[in-house]
Amino acid sequence: MAKNQSTPENETTEQQAELEEKISSYEKLLDRLKKERRHVEDELSKDYRNARRYVRSHPEEGILMSFVGGVALGIIIGKLTK
Repeated sequence: MAKNQSTPENETTEQQAELEEKISSYEKLLDRLKKERRHVEDELSKDYRNARRYVRSHPEEGILMSFVGGVALGIIIGKLTK
């Protein structure tokens, strides 16, 4: 009768294999996150450039929107503090 005996050497090998598998999956996850971060940074950079171009070509509208936003925020804060 053959018994499946667990030796310390087999346990160490199994633990090492599990650890390598976890490390591999973490590395894949990190690579995916880095790629996503680069994509988001590129998109934000493009949006920022477009916003700057718009504000430079339409300065009056930018000032008007800032004024309207400030008035609206002032009204909201005023009502909340009463």
